[in-house]
Amino acid sequence: MNQVREQRGETPVHGFLGPEPMTVLTDVLLAAAAVWAGSRICGISQAPVHRFFALSFFLIAVGTLAGATIHAVRHTALVRWVPLLWRVTGIAVGTSVTAMLVGTFYHIWPAEYADILRWTALGLSILYAAWIWRDYRFRNVIVFYSAAMVFILGAMGFSYASTGSPGARLVCVGILVSFAAAAVQRSGFRPARHFNHNDLYHVIQLVGLYCFYRGALLL
Repeated sequence: MNQVREQRGETPVHGFLGPEPMTVLTDVLLAAAAVWAGSRICGISQAPVHRFFALSFFLIAVGTLAGATIHAVRHTALVRWVPLLWRVTGIAVGTSVTAMLVGTFYHIWPAEYADILRWTALGLSILYAAWIWRDYRFRNVIVFYSAAMVFILGAMGFSYASTGSPGARLVCVGILVSFAAAAVQRSGFRPARHFNHNDLYHVIQLVGLYCFYRGALLL
């Protein structure tokens, strides 16, 4: 029916959540899970490593909510807001990984060294945000996110190998799950008519988010 309307030059009629309601819903579910995890960590511990992991979860929530809004409005009269929302999404996703990076610093190094390195991460976040504000193509987000995650994977892997830290092991598992989710998203695999590659990516990311949450609690 929508295709017929498009051929006639009419605007397709979609529901409240747009033509990809499952993508919007799974994004919102991911955001809710991130807020819950961050709040739980804040309620249990105020140690720097936990504060920065909690901040990472809250930034993930901002990014996924902005992503959900993009999918909901990009076929409506509100489409003019999409460029801004893409910038918010990209900046939130990138800075979520720098927050996790700072948490990793506090896990693997003494606090006095981590206190210095966190300012380096802040400067990196500012440069990244300026980069994305100017050029918000998602491939730029992927490059930054992947590079930071590889560093965290190496640092946490070394921590697990040298100390047997169960928290570091779970963070490593979470990173590998996230990489697997990204690979599924890039593949374009659609398991069902109303459940596409983005929806599957969000569901797999929920598993990764749980691993990050459990790992952060044990650091």
